[in-house]
Amino acid sequence: RTIKQHNISTMRAIQREVEAFLGGGLLSLAAKGALKKSKLVQKSVYLPRHGVRMHYLEREPSRSDESKKNDKRSTTRTGINQETSGSTTKSKDEPTILFFHGLSDSAKNMAGFVHSLNVPDHIRILVPDQFGHGEDLKRAKSLDESEASYQHPTQSTLLESTSEFLDVVGVGSNCNAFGISLGGALAYFIRLKRPDVIKRTVLVSPAIEYCIDDAFIDDFLEGRKRHMCFENRQDVKLLFRDLSTGRDTDKRKRKDPVPKFFLEAVYRKSKQMAPEGHYKQMLHGLIDNIGKGAEDGGENESIFSADKDVDSTSPRLVIWPDHDYICNYEKGRRFFENSIQEDNKGTEWIQIPDCGHVFHRDGKIILQIEWVVKKIQDYLFNFSALSSSGFGSQI
Repeated sequence: RTIKQHNISTMRAIQREVEAFLGGGLLSLAAKGALKKSKLVQKSVYLPRHGVRMHYLEREPSRSDESKKNDKRSTTRTGINQETSGSTTKSKDEPTILFFHGLSDSAKNMAGFVHSLNVPDHIRILVPDQFGHGEDLKRAKSLDESEASYQHPTQSTLLESTSEFLDVVGVGSNCNAFGISLGGALAYFIRLKRPDVIKRTVLVSPAIEYCIDDAFIDDFLEGRKRHMCFENRQDVKLLFRDLSTGRDTDKRKRKDPVPKFFLEAVYRKSKQMAPEGHYKQMLHGLIDNIGKGAEDGGENESIFSADKDVDSTSPRLVIWPDHDYICNYEKGRRFFENSIQEDNKGTEWIQIPDCGHVFHRDGKIILQIEWVVKKIQDYLFNFSALSSSGFGSQI
């Protein structure tokens, strides 16, 4: 190499270090601040049927002294209406909201959004880390370093482990759920499986099998795009463009929805947190099972590969951006079309114009759009009595 090329290379390396330092510091500071404001506390529970611990964030409800006295009197009189999870007593009708994150995301990254909703203090909040994500990455790395086999989660695993989690932490019969992307699909299926617990759901771009964009699948399988399976900084930049209204469009104010100095920090954090090739193997597993039903041929066999809503009377709010590269808007509309007819009030459908899977064309994150947040608040905070037998069916 020439001296000039060497100097350029050196300067670029220094620039990357500075970007990683600044971007990483800001990301860490923002994450810690959001977690503190949300009042969510890191916890974990052992799932006996799965033989592993599930990590989650929880904000326990604040309750008046009078309310506690009334609960104690009620329990003394009837001997029922209470369940115990760990050392904390939970009321069966205690209002609870579940939040499910997306693929390659984590419970902690949901803290800022949870805080922005201003959830009333009397409502319990639970945000589980799905297997292969968040705090569970430590287990994946530990097994990888010891050359042991880590079992990547499937749709069936995610559903069954979440169902067991609800029982172990004592979620009662007055629970609403929110999910985005992979978490949106999980919220859809957990409502179908557990109508005794989940009453209303908010689904944002739910990554239900039928609704996944064909181009997203083909681009990954044929190696044209790596999506969230980063191999370099450029992959991060292109993914963020795809998560907006597309990498090739010139119709938005900023081509890159996030400042460039964040890209190096995001790339390094992804390499630091997860074992090499972790998300690539996970995504391959999820995609390879599309159309095949549950891998065990058991009770979940047909629901994952359905091409239309199999729980059409379930009360839900569906929010879908019209430029979503991952979860196709038109396929989503077809999937739910029988549920959103005028004579069926089960599904309320909301379209977000000029918006991608994560970012609006103006650069704003989808879960920071004011009118979207207001819609979610109005729906999630409604705990009107609903009979578990009146909607859906227990799988």
